[in-house]
Amino acid sequence: MKKNCFILIFNLSFIFGFQARAIVDKNNITIDDVINFKIELESTISFGDLNANSIFKDFDIISGPSQQTTMQWINGRMTNSKIMSWMISPKKIGRLIIPSLTISIGREKISTNKITIQVEKSKLNKKDLDVFISAELNKDKVYLGEQIILTYKIYRKVECSIEPFEIPKFPGFWAEEIFRPNQIKFKNISLNGVNYQKGTLYKVALFPISGKEHVLQPLSVKVKKQKNKKRNNRDPFFNPFFDSFFTETETKILRSQGHKVAIKKYPGLRPSGFTGGVGSFKIFTETDVDSTIVNEAVTFKISIDGTGNMGLFTLPEIKFSDEIDQFPPKERFEKNVFRDELSGKMTWEYILVPRLPGKLTIPPIALTYFNPKLEKWQRLTSKPQSVFVKKLSKNYLVNNGFTKRDIEVIGKDIKYIHMSNVQFSPIIPRSFSYAFYIYLLSILILISPLLAKYVIGYNLDRLPEKIRNSALKKAIKSIENYSYDDSFDNSKIIYVFLKDRFQLSNANLDTRSISGLLKNFIPKDLLKELIELVKICDRMSYGFASLDDKKIVSQNISKILKKIDETC
Repeated sequence: MKKNCFILIFNLSFIFGFQARAIVDKNNITIDDVINFKIELESTISFGDLNANSIFKDFDIISGPSQQTTMQWINGRMTNSKIMSWMISPKKIGRLIIPSLTISIGREKISTNKITIQVEKSKLNKKDLDVFISAELNKDKVYLGEQIILTYKIYRKVECSIEPFEIPKFPGFWAEEIFRPNQIKFKNISLNGVNYQKGTLYKVALFPISGKEHVLQPLSVKVKKQKNKKRNNRDPFFNPFFDSFFTETETKILRSQGHKVAIKKYPGLRPSGFTGGVGSFKIFTETDVDSTIVNEAVTFKISIDGTGNMGLFTLPEIKFSDEIDQFPPKERFEKNVFRDELSGKMTWEYILVPRLPGKLTIPPIALTYFNPKLEKWQRLTSKPQSVFVKKLSKNYLVNNGFTKRDIEVIGKDIKYIHMSNVQFSPIIPRSFSYAFYIYLLSILILISPLLAKYVIGYNLDRLPEKIRNSALKKAIKSIENYSYDDSFDNSKIIYVFLKDRFQLSNANLDTRSISGLLKNFIPKDLLKELIELVKICDRMSYGFASLDDKKIVSQNISKILKKIDETC
């Protein structure tokens, strides 16, 4: 009974009599120092519940919390303590406060003491630092949409390891990553007469999209570097040989400097037709054909090449002739990854279908943009494009009423209609002896192992070759069974043939992939002829095509597939 009472009182002292205090290893630091912050709990059997989010206001948590439990006997009395520890770093210079934190254990709550931290600038100049980072900006006064290049670099005199870091946010800017190395490469440089190794951490293109002034937040990077030690050269046991075995490291938080970016106003009024382009550009237009027929698709391509806020602006609305049907354009942006600035090519591809014969003229495309280097507005105009549209051939079928295919089907049905009485012959049942079935079953059982071995083994061994050899036969059959009243998609027949004939992984092909995958297997002239035929099929799938044209293209497909099968 006494023993149980002792245990009960002992446990209650842990629950209702716990104490908490907060301590740091130093409270006068520089901006790049790290603080070891601890909370010690005494006379408790658990760590309790703690919300440490209030620390985030003025400090970054580098690591933690880590937990530790200690028990010791002093003068016959046992003390039990719990320790939670964090590694934190100040966000700014000045007088900072680690606030009081509330800890809950069961129904009891207790608050820790506040701690004041005095943070000063780094006492060392850059030339005296072993390692530091820098944010380098190519310009700090720009126009809206003008490109800024921000580069974060690290300089070191001693070996250091860099922890993964998070890129700061850039409010008020559109950011486009230019360079982020998987492994930082260093090169030797001299900075104000001091030898350093320099490496690039990150490079980004920034484009201001609003406002009058913006502040770029500094980048914070956690590093572990070799710790400088004072050596006693008079020590007879001092030997530099042992330094590599007893190297001490210390954790530092490196911060780049912040930057202010001022936004300048455009000179004069914005001209009409300006859609937001800022930089230096060139414009090109082209069509895939010079002549076509009515209802056959034409591809009209617009390309803008240059340096600037690519992807942030569009073309002004293009008004084509009422005699043309147009489809929504396909937009694409190809970034040039080997430049120090954001550059590349923007393309728009329109599918146009002329409905009347004659000369089709596509008007020039105009682009108005602001050139920040010249500080003036500029206007680009492309060359007009012309395509001669021919009349439809006489054999072109318009799908009104019955088509030729419909008539053929009806004709087949008429053959099965009988106008006179049909003479039926009676069914005479035939009888077979059971012996016949027994002999037949015995023969099948005897030859079934050989037959199974032949069929299964042959098919497994010869399956790829069988698919390859039957590719042409399969394609010709698909062409013969093709219904010319359907949409013209014979390019799919070509893709399936190439997949089976050359054992490709899939049939999702286009002209570019055909040229790349089969240039070493198909003769150059034959490959060029095949690609042109695929382009014709693709164009015919967008518009109407005459029955004769469909048949001619199908015949050409059969011929070229036979050539490929014979020569390759």
